[in-house]
Amino acid sequence: MQVAILGAPTSSGNRGVLALGASLSSLILDAHPEARIVLLNGQQNTSPLKIQRKGVHISIPVVGYRLSPKAPLRDQLLWIFTMSLIYRLLPIPSLRNRITRSVPWIKALSECDVAGDVRGGDSFSDIYGMKRFIFGFIAASTVLLVHGKLVLFPQTYGPYKSLLARILARILVRNSSTIVARDTRSREVAASLAAPRQRIKLSPDVAFALEAARPESLVLDPPTGTPLDEGVIGINVNGLMYNGGYTRANMFGLKLDYPLFLRELVSTLAKESGGRILLVPHTYAPLQDVESDNAACIALRDALPAEVKEKVSIVAAEYDQHEIKGVIGQCGFFVGSRMHSCIAALSQGVPCVGVAYSGKFQGVFESVGAGEWVVDGREVSTTQAVERIAALFQERQKIREPLRSRATAARSDLAVVFKDLLEAKS
Repeated sequence: MQVAILGAPTSSGNRGVLALGASLSSLILDAHPEARIVLLNGQQNTSPLKIQRKGVHISIPVVGYRLSPKAPLRDQLLWIFTMSLIYRLLPIPSLRNRITRSVPWIKALSECDVAGDVRGGDSFSDIYGMKRFIFGFIAASTVLLVHGKLVLFPQTYGPYKSLLARILARILVRNSSTIVARDTRSREVAASLAAPRQRIKLSPDVAFALEAARPESLVLDPPTGTPLDEGVIGINVNGLMYNGGYTRANMFGLKLDYPLFLRELVSTLAKESGGRILLVPHTYAPLQDVESDNAACIALRDALPAEVKEKVSIVAAEYDQHEIKGVIGQCGFFVGSRMHSCIAALSQGVPCVGVAYSGKFQGVFESVGAGEWVVDGREVSTTQAVERIAALFQERQKIREPLRSRATAARSDLAVVFKDLLEAKS
């Protein structure tokens, strides 16, 4: 069996989207050990994705499309789409053979048994802008043109700010053979787009299946000189939220002042716990980049009062998706603003608060019985958010064991979902 996965970038600094490709690949191999997998995405770097599965390192090949006119014609997205359209409209074997030989993207699709789109987990929506959504739509439409059937892997559907985004989303949903949502709220959105007889399946987020791997050495700035104790508090700082989104003008409509909220939260938790606090990047980017969690961590630490700052360290090395999950798993309590940093905690039974900038957090937390542990930055003030998290910190021990149990159940559910999906296609 050959499986093509769209929408799981492999050269991103975002450890959440890297977790998607690694988790999907692992789940597919668990369900069908002899499966051959290829990742299809929009990037220049087509180096294989390195993943860990049952302690073994595996390389997953990558085929990318490009948007730059300087790229080879065969790799440009509009050329791929045009050739895919010709492939569909003119089913002449000799012509199709010529197209597949000349366009790697189309060759990969023509050879696969299953082609699915995960769209970065949460980009089946226009919340990140129409440009990203339209490029994703074009890439997914080539699957329908070449392969004929599209699987929508577990992900969030919506919200949609524009009518065009909703129309395009409906086209893809209605032409998909299998549609899987990662939470009940998202399933309702997908159902509103689907045809009357289409069934929307429900599944935990695939990253619950990601293997954690503790790094050989934990690089902190400044170093602690001692191993982490069980009471350490981890805080993921979201650079995109810290900088106001891509527009740098409160793109997500937050009610709280995120930089101020973080300063007050760190000060409050440092006082409440008396222990060490780790600032944990989950998206690495150059310091001037709007996405950079690592830059936001530095800015936050530098803005803290001296007596608080001495209790704070930044996770300074750029760990991969498995290793950063291993770091998060060492925390006794975690606060995340990148959703996959939260999933890394939840899936290991670490009590976790999600500071949300979109509705995707609520559904994922509810899937493991932690719906009350979401603090929506669009709905609460800075003071309210800090007070709520401080109260949840006091409740952390009560949720730990139930969370571990539900995380184990989520992994079992994922195994069933992917076994059924691949058996139906074999």
